[in-house]
Amino acid sequence: MITQPMTSDRFEAIVEAYGANPNRWPEAERDAARAFMQREPQVARALMAEARGVDALLGSLAAPEPSDTLQWEVLARLMPAAVVEKVADEHNVVPFVAPHRPKSRVMWLAGGLAAACAAGVIFGVNLGLASTADLRAEDVLVAANYSDVDSW
Repeated sequence: MITQPMTSDRFEAIVEAYGANPNRWPEAERDAARAFMQREPQVARALMAEARGVDALLGSLAAPEPSDTLQWEVLARLMPAAVVEKVADEHNVVPFVAPHRPKSRVMWLAGGLAAACAAGVIFGVNLGLASTADLRAEDVLVAANYSDVDSW
C-alpha cells in the first residue's frame, strides 16, 4: 500500500493509462488517487473529463471479426505440422505452411558483413578520388611552374 500523497503527474499518468473508471486503476494506488481527487478537484476534473472522452471513443469502436484465413494461419503457426495437416484434411482445406526464416544471428552477421563491405568500397572510392585530385593539382602546379620559367 502506498502511503505518500499522490502527485498531479502520477495521477495524470494513472488516468491516461487506465482511464476514468477508478475500478480499473491499480489497487495499490486507488486510495491515494481518490485522496488526490478530493485535494485537487479542479485538476482531477479536467483530467477525468479528458479520460472519459477517450474511454467513450474506445468503447464505441468494435473489433473486426477475424477472417477464416487468418484463423487458419494462426492455428497453423501454433500447432505442429502433423496436426495442421490432419485438421486441414478433415476440413478439406489447404494447410498454411509458415515460410522458413533464417536465424536472426545469421541475418545480423550477413547484414554486418554487407555494411562493412559497403563502407570499405565507399572509403576506397573517396580515398582514390582524393589521391587523384591531389595528383592532378600537383601536375597543374608543375606545368604552371614550367610555363612561368619559359616566359622569362
